[in-house]
Amino acid sequence: MVPPKALRTSVPFGQGGWLTAESYTRDSTRRFSDLLSVVPDPSGAPGHVLRLASPAHTDATVVRPTRQLPDRYRISLRVGYANFGDGKAGLNGYSTGAETAGPWHPGDAATGQNGFYWLTILDAMPRPHNNTWIHHHRKVVIDSDNNTPPWMEMWNGSSFGLNGENPIMMIALDGKAPVSDLYGNPFLSYSAGAWQPSGQIRAVDSYLPAEWYTASIERSGGRMTLEISGRFRYGGVRTYSTSIDLAANCVWHFNQTPEEARSACDGPDWPQGSAYPDWFMFGDPHNNYYQGFVYYDDVKLEAWTE
Repeated sequence: MVPPKALRTSVPFGQGGWLTAESYTRDSTRRFSDLLSVVPDPSGAPGHVLRLASPAHTDATVVRPTRQLPDRYRISLRVGYANFGDGKAGLNGYSTGAETAGPWHPGDAATGQNGFYWLTILDAMPRPHNNTWIHHHRKVVIDSDNNTPPWMEMWNGSSFGLNGENPIMMIALDGKAPVSDLYGNPFLSYSAGAWQPSGQIRAVDSYLPAEWYTASIERSGGRMTLEISGRFRYGGVRTYSTSIDLAANCVWHFNQTPEEARSACDGPDWPQGSAYPDWFMFGDPHNNYYQGFVYYDDVKLEAWTE
């Protein structure tokens, strides 16, 4: 397998350069401002926001912290006005319909999946990669993958049903189960007010394309707390919030130090003495999937000691 010729750039920004944008493209005429730019708020409200775009499905841009996260933290931001497909039959947000996920997934059409990451925690420094690499490094995730034909279940307030239209997934990665070479760890999905059994891919609700949302992930006291607030298709105006005990559930590579107790989690992909720092990421990390744009604002990191 020979990777395609590509260009990368890494740009620090924010107060003191605390954030870094990482971009990838295979188009030598692509400008960085095509991928990341400061623009007026799409809602018409005063002020400017960050527009992150992938004009082609082989473009990818993520925003990460310049340095790894501390032991305890809360990262929060606003996300909205997403245009990364709709999960309906057709092009699903792609421009031609001829897009493929190669060379890592030869012959696989990309149009069946399109989306973006609201906010996620990885075990390695985030940069654009193929989706297989990303899937092997996630700890907890809030993301969307518009899929057609639908392969995930969504809670509509009274029941689950197959639905890939604007899904929001709140997931932790199961570190107890075998790791797939192609897809990574099985999901522990939060939906219908509870953590679902391992491997059941279930969305918590559906986002609306012309709305702002707030999302956050907090790590403290051996737990991760994921939260998203806004106006949802099925739940209306509300907040979805859930916590998970990292050690008790063997959330994938949760341990930031070798000393953190995780005896039930040991395996060939999680050797004794290993440790995995936390890094947050948002945007489009896949350089073989996803085409569209989304807006971000008010990125804030809080840290404390206990």
